[in-house]
Amino acid sequence: MNIKKLFIYLNLLLFMNIFSLSQLYANEGATGIIKERMDKFKMSKSLMKKINKGLQNDDFKTIKKSAQTLLNWSKEMSNYFPEGSDTPPSEASSDIWLDPEGFKIAIKNFELASLELIAQSQNKDFDMTVNSFRNLAKTCKGCHQKFRN
Repeated sequence: MNIKKLFIYLNLLLFMNIFSLSQLYANEGATGIIKERMDKFKMSKSLMKKINKGLQNDDFKTIKKSAQTLLNWSKEMSNYFPEGSDTPPSEASSDIWLDPEGFKIAIKNFELASLELIAQSQNKDFDMTVNSFRNLAKTCKGCHQKFRN
């Protein structure tokens, strides 16, 4: 296994750590805005996997397209968290509403990391694109640690 593939594999492990297996069954019983939100996060997870695969294949077009969709999601994400939408099966923490500024910052960090990934994928610089992908994954993990039960 060459260094590039090993590096990609390690990134995938880091990414998979971010999203627990519980998400596979999280939508069961969800309705309304909670289901819509969970579906969007499933889409987000799928896009992160596409980006990782794009890195494995030097497919900067797929990386850019996926990152653009994530950027679009970042701009509408806050609309999917109305107050009171933290009831099961939602995994949203009440900290979202107790610390709305912190939540806005977390979403903004996701937006900025998506923009950076778009820019680096346009440059087709593999190392910088991988670094941008890692930073994007870190924004997901950081938000989940603070604002997800």
